[in-house]
Amino acid sequence: MLYNIDVARSRYSNSVKTSKSTYKVGNLKIHKKSTVIIMVSVACFILGILIGVFILHALTKDDCFEVNGQADIELVSGDVYEELGVKCISFNQDVTETVRIQYFYREDMSYDTCEVDKIDTTIDGIYYVVYTSSNFKYRAVQLIRNVIVLRTED
Repeated sequence: MLYNIDVARSRYSNSVKTSKSTYKVGNLKIHKKSTVIIMVSVACFILGILIGVFILHALTKDDCFEVNGQADIELVSGDVYEELGVKCISFNQDVTETVRIQYFYREDMSYDTCEVDKIDTTIDGIYYVVYTSSNFKYRAVQLIRNVIVLRTED
């Protein structure tokens, strides 16, 4: 009768202790040393992730891609427009040289935009300065400066 109880316990139990250093789960024998190695490996993996996150944060804490000065500028016809550019930092390295500048113009909101070579302050309208970077971190980002040139009232 005692034998039947042990057999019944082994049927309903996931693991059976076969010796002091070995467990049997189904047909698989697991040694206690294996569980220690697995636990140490998991702990090292988690520690590695935490160290990696800390180092990544330290390397990228000052990164930015931003417009220098104001993003919206109003000029009176005939004023001088000075390009202020952008600040582009990736992994604590200045990568401003990767920034491409494009100028677009529209007479007013009812017209489509067209690409132009520069902002001509003798022609009133709305200009858009579009900044894009070829740096892998900011390649999907566009910054836009709006420059509105107003007609002078005589």
